[in-house]
Amino acid sequence: MSESSNEVANLNYWAYWIGELDDVRIDDSFMRDEDTRAWSGGALLAHLSGRLDPTTPHLPLNLHTLHTLVASRSELLDARPHLRACLGESSDRLASSDSLSRTDRDQVAGLRYALRISSR
Repeated sequence: MSESSNEVANLNYWAYWIGELDDVRIDDSFMRDEDTRAWSGGALLAHLSGRLDPTTPHLPLNLHTLHTLVASRSELLDARPHLRACLGESSDRLASSDSLSRTDRDQVAGLRYALRISSR
């Protein structure tokens, strides 16, 4: 699988796990084959926005998934000013953390940029 197809599979898995995909899937092929536009992304954005704690071992996965989601659907931020504000606070906290890897810092910078341009 390419990096792009891995990201699609990751987004589809998360969407299924939190209930954005309505139907029960009987195998894992949906992760690769499902059109990511078949689900809204709003619930996933809200779910991940509340899970950006720099002390959790899950931060790299949560941050990467959120970064991928926002990069693929910038309109999610435009339609949710409250979440945009919460993400702004979380990304500021993360940016000042000493515990982030270089990749994490790059993804936080990307999120902060997306937040800036979505609030125009």
